[in-house]
Amino acid sequence: MNKKCVLSLLAMVLTLGLASCDNDTGGGGETFGPASSYDDFQGLWIASNSRYSFTGNTFQYNDNFGISRPGTFTFTGNRITFIPQQANTWIGYTLDYQISGTTLVLTGSTDPTSGTFTRQPEPRYVAANPAKGFNYGYYYYIPGSAGNRSRTYLLVEPNNSGFVSDDINRHDEAARNTIYNIMPFADELGAVLLVPVFPRPQSQSLMYTHALNRLTLQNNTGPLARIDLQLIRMMDDLREISQRSGIRVEQKVLLNGFSASGNFVNRFTAIHPELVQAVVSGAVNGMPILPMDTLEGESLIYPVGIADLQELTGNAFNLQQYRTVPQFIFMGAQDTNDTLPFQDAFGDAERQIIIKVLGPQMMPGRWEKSQSIYNELNINATFRTYQGVGHNYSPEIISDIINFLRSNMR
Repeated sequence: MNKKCVLSLLAMVLTLGLASCDNDTGGGGETFGPASSYDDFQGLWIASNSRYSFTGNTFQYNDNFGISRPGTFTFTGNRITFIPQQANTWIGYTLDYQISGTTLVLTGSTDPTSGTFTRQPEPRYVAANPAKGFNYGYYYYIPGSAGNRSRTYLLVEPNNSGFVSDDINRHDEAARNTIYNIMPFADELGAVLLVPVFPRPQSQSLMYTHALNRLTLQNNTGPLARIDLQLIRMMDDLREISQRSGIRVEQKVLLNGFSASGNFVNRFTAIHPELVQAVVSGAVNGMPILPMDTLEGESLIYPVGIADLQELTGNAFNLQQYRTVPQFIFMGAQDTNDTLPFQDAFGDAERQIIIKVLGPQMMPGRWEKSQSIYNELNINATFRTYQGVGHNYSPEIISDIINFLRSNMR
């Protein structure tokens, strides 16, 4: 998911009121005053229409009208000044503020930059643990609503930075942003949330890890060896952490992803259907993995299909198990983000097969043919095409995701 999509998702979360904030202006005995250091501001603060995320002396402001303002800030007494990261991108401003441990009140403007903001619970980080089978860390969040249902599930959202970089800190920052944005989903579902911090290295740019592409699944050496298996070990580790917190988590997991991470969860489900309770795959390039060996005389190699899945993973594709997994797969009717031409998404052999059996056109061509194939194979998949939507979320999409996952937490 690129930065624009993350901001769009956040805006929709705010619009739907899924974020765990309140509009109390500080009653209830809270003591307000000026901050003593930058540490007092750290974290994510959400109001009804906007949010601020503070890290050190930097901040990121977003609202549900599409405004995004990155920059730095300073404070003196009860005045806080927001300064653009780049000159002339937006006009800096100064507001009055009061702060307590969990509430930040900003005044001095009539737009969403002012308001009452509630500090969100901090996700926690687990460092890489090769002895346990994962070479990279992950973030997790246990909502207060976890354990309130008859069954509690892990909700896994693979990270998707939207860029290549050999700097793991950049992918870590992107993963942290992702977990902040998906935390309201976990609150709604009472699910324990996991977001891995897998890199997408520039030095191995054709290994599109965040989409679980062919080269990624083929890799059996080094820190990035079989990241699908590393993710499973992270799930096991988080179950242990949850158990220590008194929360028993089911063995099967809920998966959610959009764009590259939508491809990741769609493909992961084909590889490990026995582990998946339900999966949401959004913006999947008009072509979810085809659960078949051949089509029109072509061998459907991974990730077009599953012809060589046993050769790549050591395990044969289990069509019977795959049919039992509820899937929600969606595209925006105006989505033009077609990755078929790009070498990091598909190799030459894969691309030629796709063009031959599904066609060169993403929407509606490949999308409609893929739906027909899933229907013919009796796959338990619900397909949705959202009119007026491009490569982004909408309030209707988020509502549908929550309702779909909730309905399958049985």
